[in-house]
Amino acid sequence: MHIMFVAALGLLQASSPDAFDVQADLQGRYAEISQATLQFATEQDVDDFHEVMYTPDWAVTDVAGQRHEWAQLRAEALQALTAPRLDAMVQSIQTLSLTASGATTVVNITTVRTEIDAEGRYGAKGATHRLNETTSYRDTWVRVGDGWKLKAREQLHLHKVQVDKPDYEP
Repeated sequence: MHIMFVAALGLLQASSPDAFDVQADLQGRYAEISQATLQFATEQDVDDFHEVMYTPDWAVTDVAGQRHEWAQLRAEALQALTAPRLDAMVQSIQTLSLTASGATTVVNITTVRTEIDAEGRYGAKGATHRLNETTSYRDTWVRVGDGWKLKAREQLHLHKVQVDKPDYEP
């Protein structure tokens, strides 16, 4: 009887996803998103990447509760192609919960960029500063085949800006 229970428990565990493995998979996805974002060069890059990493109905809800559909987000991504490049982008999972259709994460996204402060907001006018911006999001991931796609993102707070700090603090 004990052997049958252990065997049944093993089958149950084998069929349900392991939170550690899911977190490792999703952290890898976040790294892919960050690196791709830093390297996009064309409109086609943006579209191809969206097709692979996001569901067709992917949307972002901002901190004010406004929902932004892919069409609007795509336009912003295309505008970013001509903007000064980020120096770095890191996305770090803070929490993960498994759901029936996938997983929900809370992730901190930190971007680093160098800016010439023409207005003197951070010190002397014309000085160069490194800005670290961190924002937390709640992301909904769904299982698609043997992979993952990002379905929804909800901004949890206004971004926090640090001036001339280390590039990344988890």
